[in-house]
Parts: sequence; C-alpha cells; structure tokens
Amino acid sequence: MELRHLRYFLAAAEELNISRASRRLHVSQPAVSRLIHDLEDELGNPLFVRERFGLALTPAGSVLLGYARQILDLTGEAVRVLGNQPRKPVTITVGFLASALGSFLGAALKSFREAHPEVAINIHELTPAGQVRALARGEIDVALIGNPCGAVHDQFETLVLFDLRLEAAVPAGHSLAGRKSISLKGLEGEPFIGYREESFPGRNQTIVAACRVAGFKPQFAFQADSLVEVLALVGAGAGVCLMPGDVASLSHPGVALVAIKDKLEPIHFTAAWRRDDDRPIVAALLEHAVKQRAPGNG
Repeated sequence: MELRHLRYFLAAAEELNISRASRRLHVSQPAVSRLIHDLEDELGNPLFVRERFGLALTPAGSVLLGYARQILDLTGEAVRVLGNQPRKPVTITVGFLASALGSFLGAALKSFREAHPEVAINIHELTPAGQVRALARGEIDVALIGNPCGAVHDQFETLVLFDLRLEAAVPAGHSLAGRKSISLKGLEGEPFIGYREESFPGRNQTIVAACRVAGFKPQFAFQADSLVEVLALVGAGAGVCLMPGDVASLSHPGVALVAIKDKLEPIHFTAAWRRDDDRPIVAALLEHAVKQRAPGNG
C-alpha cells in the first residue's frame, strides 16, 4: 500500500463517483479504478458498492475512510513541519597558499559567493603538505596546493588551474635587482633559500632542476617553512630563491622579483580534492578559480 492508493481511495470516497474523482486527481478514470481494485485485493475486502449512478462505501470502506484521512493529514503535517525547518547550510572548506589569496582566490571567492549565496565558505592558509594532510582527514574539501608532488596525483583528483613562471627573488640591493630579466646562470654561486621538505615537498627539487638547466647546482643556505619566510630571508639579504610569479601579490619589502630568460618548466598551480567528493559545488568553485586566471583576468 502506498500513499497514492489512499489518496485515490479518499477522492473516490468523498466524490462517490470515479469520473469526478479522476478529474479531482487529474488522472484517467482507469487509473483510479485500477488502484482502488489493487487496494481492495490487498485488504481482502470490497471498499465500494458499484451502484447505477455512482458508488457507495461498504462497511470496510467506511472504516478505511477514517484511517485514510488521519494518515494523509499526518503526512501533510509532517511535510509542512519539515519544510519549515532551517536547512543545514552547504559548506565548502578550502585550503590555500598565501600567494593565492591576492593573486586569484579573493576574486574567485567573491564571484562564487555571488553565484552561490547559499553556500558557506571556510578558508585555511596551509602549506602544501598541511593541505594534503587536511584533505586526507576530511578537514578541507579543496586544496589549492600549487605545484604538487606525484603522490598527490595518485591519492586525489587533481586539476591544473593555470601555469606560473618561475622568477628570481633577489635582495633589493642585489646587482641583478634592477634588471628586467636575467639569465639563471647569473645566480650561480649565490646562497639559495630553500623550503623545508615536510612543508613544501618537492619544491627544492624544482629549484635544483631549474638550475641544472643553467648548468649549476644551487647551494641552500637556509630552509624556510612558508613563502612569507622565504621573502623575509631574501629581503634580509640571506640569499636568493626561485619562486612562482604569483608571490608578487604578497608583501615583499626589500625583495626584487626578476623574470628569467631561460626556458624553464612552469609551475602547474593545481587544485586537489577527494575522489569520493563528486558534489557539483566543488566543480563550481574550481570553475570560478579558473575564470579568475583566464586571459584578461590577471
């Protein structure tokens, strides 16, 4: 027995006419007759007596009429009550690198909120390794990692949002600071600022690979835990570094960012999310992120 059986029965019992019941229900007469017949078969009792000008309820039909009204009234009340309950907000939590906020993420979140005002967004600044751990534990839904190591591609769904060129970060007083562009070979012999592997896995290898193209191996004088720390060390004159171009959106007093002439492998700024999270809202957020880096959007 389904609710529609009771609705059809109630309409027929109140109208006492199959034709009028079918018009009230906006269905065909055969459909009403068929469901009432099915209900009678299930209950093992006739519900109506077919008379010349319509229907009359049997004693079983009269009993069922009272129950049918109660059941349908209670069902309607449940729908009304639940419809008035405050809906649990849809939430999406994003992990990001500091450089992303000023370069594209702020604008992407603004456009996303305008298109999806019903979605609550939480953001957390984390290192790439911190984002991977948080994503695996379900603490964030989307990780804006930057240039991920291979394990990320194996563990999560990934999407390259855009490519970034590596630039040389040198102290503002450095002899190369005023150049429009430099050859990477010009940094040979300079102390390099590197990244702690536990925070930025694979980032030092990226620097080493780039310098190898120029014919030398960089010597790392310091290891930093964040992009801001790298910029602070460079600004203090402790060394130089190769950094993605989007760090220009961060405050970098005492640091000059100089383009590199050499043809280097770009940084593939990548987003990652769990393989079992196929919510359309995740794809929508990534779409807004990509649009902010499309030609003409910075």
